[in-house]
Amino acid sequence: MTAGNVSRIERLNYLLGGVMIIGAALTQHRAVAVGVVVGVALSCLNFAVLRRLIFKWTDAAAKGESTTGASLLMMPKTLGLMITVALCLIFLPISAIGFAFGFSVFVLSIVVELVYSAFAPTPPAPESPKSNG
Repeated sequence: MTAGNVSRIERLNYLLGGVMIIGAALTQHRAVAVGVVVGVALSCLNFAVLRRLIFKWTDAAAKGESTTGASLLMMPKTLGLMITVALCLIFLPISAIGFAFGFSVFVLSIVVELVYSAFAPTPPAPESPKSNG
């Protein structure tokens, strides 16, 4: 997976999340629709933070630096996500099913990207410079 794939997945999160939100707003009760909105927003925020962490790791690894600092940020990010999910479900007037549906937008984005990557034509490799030998 390349940086382009990760960025495309993030953009797909926003696009598919917007479609989910519009669909839920037009077809569902308020608690379900708001649950979808909160789930999509939290999923997109989580993936944006995850993308930054992934880019930090890959940049550090490419430079030959230690990736321990970036990897240590995963635990607080995940803990913060779990606490935020619990607080949303406890204190907001939302449907847990709507929230789960909205939060799962990243799974759909990954599946779409995998299918696209599998069937998209591979760009031609750049030609190597010819030697004057």
